[in-house]
Amino acid sequence: MKILIVDDEDISKNILLSKMAHMGTCVAVNNAKEALEELDKAKTDNQPFDLITLDVAMPGMGGQELLEHIRKNEIKNKIPKDDRVKILMITSRMNVGTINACIKRGCNGYLTKPVSQTQLIQSISQMGFELEQAENSGEKELSSSSGVAEIIKRFYSGKIILPVFPSIVKEIEELMAGKDPSVDDLAKIVEKDLVISGKLITVANSSLYKGLDDVNSLNGALVRLGLKHTLAACSALATRNLFDSDNEALKIEMDKLWVHSFAVASLARRLAEEKGFDNLDTVFLMGLVHDIGKMLLMKAFVDVYPDVSISDESLQLAIHEIHTTFGGVLLKKMHFSKQIIKIAEFHHWDKFEGNTDKELLVISLADSLTRLLGFSVLSKKDEDNTPEFEEGDLALEVENDEVKKFELDHDKIMEELSGVSALKVLDLDPEKVFSILEQIQPMIKENSRAF
Repeated sequence: MKILIVDDEDISKNILLSKMAHMGTCVAVNNAKEALEELDKAKTDNQPFDLITLDVAMPGMGGQELLEHIRKNEIKNKIPKDDRVKILMITSRMNVGTINACIKRGCNGYLTKPVSQTQLIQSISQMGFELEQAENSGEKELSSSSGVAEIIKRFYSGKIILPVFPSIVKEIEELMAGKDPSVDDLAKIVEKDLVISGKLITVANSSLYKGLDDVNSLNGALVRLGLKHTLAACSALATRNLFDSDNEALKIEMDKLWVHSFAVASLARRLAEEKGFDNLDTVFLMGLVHDIGKMLLMKAFVDVYPDVSISDESLQLAIHEIHTTFGGVLLKKMHFSKQIIKIAEFHHWDKFEGNTDKELLVISLADSLTRLLGFSVLSKKDEDNTPEFEEGDLALEVENDEVKKFELDHDKIMEELSGVSALKVLDLDPEKVFSILEQIQPMIKENSRAF
């Protein structure tokens, strides 16, 4: 593979060189002018580059302009789409608007600085390049990054079995989109899945939907839940099954991840309701699957490396740094909509513009707020933008069979909300958000276990 690295910052350029040197022949330049000279030389020598990394922000002609120039030349020279050079954009700011602009101009992927080896392998594998398998036989210990990188390679080579999302969720969606859906029609769909239909009765008797008397039949549960709530409940049950494991250590991590996902889904749905969204159940499903990349990465890691602790902090960090782009690819392979795929990819980005999808905004906001509620494993970030682990983040803390009382720090939350881009774009009142957090926190703790 022949690689061209374009970056005006020596440190960033050298980091990329060190991480890509073993992948092929690398040429590094400082600006767009030098890059164009190298591209002309490669064309003259009939030795084109296979991959180009472009820094978005460069003096003179920036990365976006250079990207557009390269693509226009390829079209002018009638180069087939499959034969065009792969271009990876590198940015120091987590700005969805910038990345969307780069995608429209024809980039094949993007990375944020500082670029990690795992992120690099994920992006390069996603673009179709085959990389050599990691060789760990001579190492006394497997590093977290190399282990996750190996999982990424196996995923793209088809060696990892994809999770299957139960079809009844889609069938219920189609039923609801039709004319005059009935509870009887709904029952015919739900009863096909014995696991989900059985658990629906438990959900209907939970504090979310509980009436004066317990229901003890599927029809009774469906009548209590209603059509829309049944869709949300089935989505949650279907997703919950993906987070299950017979491995004791993995199950602990899966349970934490599930609680976080349920918390994001519940909070996002409530925020969407506050803003008057008409697709609340879609928002709920988006929240449930927004971190699905972590789920498969952890399961695959335990399968490949059963002797390595899945709860190791460095391993969890390595998984965390790659789970968004990986999750987007996974959801695409599972045939989810483009809108949900974008949720997985961009929910951790910290700068949004006015034209950003409103669903992405509420999921991003809910994801950041769950940390304040105690429902996040990776809670705060240090000065290097690296998530830190904190004790006590596990949501299901129980004392004397009762959920511990949780008090929110009003001033701290107001301070944090002041810098949240998604909140500003949604035009949500911070005091109203605080009130929602107070109301929803105990509900999440209690009802995440109903599923």
